[in-house]
Amino acid sequence: MTRSLTADLITELATDKLNPVELVYLGISTGTYYTDHYKDISYDGNTYTASSLFLGSSEVQETADVSVNNLTLKFSGADTTIISLLLNNDYMNVQAKLYRGFLDSSQALIADPFLLFDGRISNFALEENATGSSVSIIVASHWADFEKVSGRRSSINSQKLYFPTDEGMEFSSQTSQKIKWGKA
Repeated sequence: MTRSLTADLITELATDKLNPVELVYLGISTGTYYTDHYKDISYDGNTYTASSLFLGSSEVQETADVSVNNLTLKFSGADTTIISLLLNNDYMNVQAKLYRGFLDSSQALIADPFLLFDGRISNFALEENATGSSVSIIVASHWADFEKVSGRRSSINSQKLYFPTDEGMEFSSQTSQKIKWGKA
């Protein structure tokens, strides 16, 4: 994925004192924003909350091939905020973004952070041990649904899932002619 970096960011990357920061957006519920910095950061009209909940992310893998790349966002499970967010809301296929930005010597965000990963939440895992717990949110790239077959089957069982009293598909299995929908 090509990235267009601002002149201020290119100048900062040329220095030997980098202070990176990650900004995470989870589109669950009304949207939540987290940063791994020790104080809140404002970017693009949103406040990314400084919290000990966001522990970091896995390395972003980029390839020239069309493939499903995944990113893992790790959160602390000691506070049940993230666990409750996932369990009490629809999280599957919800957008998640990871930005990488840099801070100057006064801890101010330099220009515009760049989008490091944009995908959809595909799953999450709770991990517990004797010393603590964590939540790993797996985010898949937009290629995850590339070969997914959407829709319903033309069978009586599929029809009864949505319309229990409808018998309209009762004889669908006996049709020998292939029907090409949407063709003249």
